[in-house]
Amino acid sequence: FLQDVGAYVATKPPDLGSSCVLFEIFVCCAYSVTCCFARAHLGDGYRNVVNADLGKQWEGRLLVRNNLSKELQHPLHKKKFSFRKAEEYLFSLAKPCSNECPVRPEEGGDPKAAPLQGPVPAEVEGGGPIQAAGPVTDEDMAELRLCEKKKLETQGELYLAPLTTCGNLPFQRRCKRFGADVTCGEMSVCTNLLRGQSSEWALLKRHHSEDVFAVQLELMQTVPFDGMPAGAFPDMMAKCTELLNQTIAVDFVDISVGCPVDLVYKKGALMTRSNKFEQIVRGMNAVLDVPLTVKIRTGVQEKINVAHEIIPRMREWVASMVTVLG
Repeated sequence: FLQDVGAYVATKPPDLGSSCVLFEIFVCCAYSVTCCFARAHLGDGYRNVVNADLGKQWEGRLLVRNNLSKELQHPLHKKKFSFRKAEEYLFSLAKPCSNECPVRPEEGGDPKAAPLQGPVPAEVEGGGPIQAAGPVTDEDMAELRLCEKKKLETQGELYLAPLTTCGNLPFQRRCKRFGADVTCGEMSVCTNLLRGQSSEWALLKRHHSEDVFAVQLELMQTVPFDGMPAGAFPDMMAKCTELLNQTIAVDFVDISVGCPVDLVYKKGALMTRSNKFEQIVRGMNAVLDVPLTVKIRTGVQEKINVAHEIIPRMREWVASMVTVLG
């Protein structure tokens, strides 16, 4: 290894050109002296030149979002991440339904709703009128209802379907340049995301040029995870969805149903298990602040279509969009 930078530059092959595209687009070239166009951005002492004027355009912006930080990976490894909304939904599945209303004995037995708040005084004692402090959100007190979610509008737009193994971030960027309006990351496995697996989180990365971006989730649980037996689909899907809802920037989430891979299908087969399917869709909707879509196939067996029977039910489960494959 050469420790002298000057000796290294003298022995390296000639530059391939006089301009470096990375230096012209970004603040500096990350390859420094090893770049094939290094002389375009090397200053005195072979130091990398930083374009300060161009750097102002990138202030407050990230080139790639949805990265897995160590601050997030550590609690996932230790199983200390909080899944409050998912656990509340799972508790409601195990809780028997009850239509009884609370009864107030002092009211003669008639159930009545308590007032939301007391009267607001016009003036504070010893002071003048109350001055408004500006808008205050109630996100920490009032949960977002399904009817309040942003609607998914994709009519007339070109939707790049998620492609396993080849639909990576560079491919999505290239398709975006060629006219794709909506992009979706590669299919990612919920259990690997919950474990904080770096290779799985790489599938969620989003380039700054992707205006409308989605992620696709699939469950491939072949062994017990976090104390739950293999096949506990509502648990994993709801928890993974809440994790992504809190940590990444995404416009909607897609469920992959009907994957042709045998290892995935044999652990799911949701198109033939409507009760589990409903629990998953409703559970993911309960923890999401963005729309939820579903990808299904026409059927499970050849020449036996069942999609037309499932789609009307998914409308009741409040799925924003359904995509049907052959």
